[in-house]
Amino acid sequence: MSQMYNLNEYKNIASNYGRYSSWAIWDYDREIDTTIISQNYTKLHSKYVLLGLNVSGLLNNINWANFHSGKHDRKIKYACNDTRLRGSYMTDIFKDLPEPNSNRIDDILTQDLIGKNVKLFNQEMKDIMISEETQFIIFGLKAYDYFNLHFKKSYKNKIIFQRHYSSRGTDKEWVESFWEKMNINSDYDSMIMKYKKLHV
Repeated sequence: MSQMYNLNEYKNIASNYGRYSSWAIWDYDREIDTTIISQNYTKLHSKYVLLGLNVSGLLNNINWANFHSGKHDRKIKYACNDTRLRGSYMTDIFKDLPEPNSNRIDDILTQDLIGKNVKLFNQEMKDIMISEETQFIIFGLKAYDYFNLHFKKSYKNKIIFQRHYSSRGTDKEWVESFWEKMNINSDYDSMIMKYKKLHV
């Protein structure tokens, strides 16, 4: 069974990875407000680990800001916040590498940089205490390819690919395609009303 955390375990993860990573739990009214994470630390888990390639821009110094302040992060919020994915761990495979254009990553990465990130990722997975049942959900083909090439050899976990949340198409199309892949039976239009009612 994948891990849930006591307060000391949560604080340790926050101290080591708060500036890089986050959790799939969002405030309904303010997507950017990450205080909801510490308020709900007993609901966080490592049943699923959601993986991006790298952060698109510099994050502020607030813990867990990643995936909670970007242009397209609402799509992950819509897909996860009211499903069994809520509380899942979220991180990028390459840390501290702000670059909005994923095609430039190939030119930035060196073998040394890749090696350092693989080592950091492996430690991170130990610290969040994943199990053999933990499923990796990878957003975007570039992240998927790099993960399979450099990171996968240390893991036998199930890997699920989902196109990147910044890809073309409506929010509804992306969310429903993700739900279909995850075998989640939910209604997008009913879910989205929870957010709209807060802003009427």
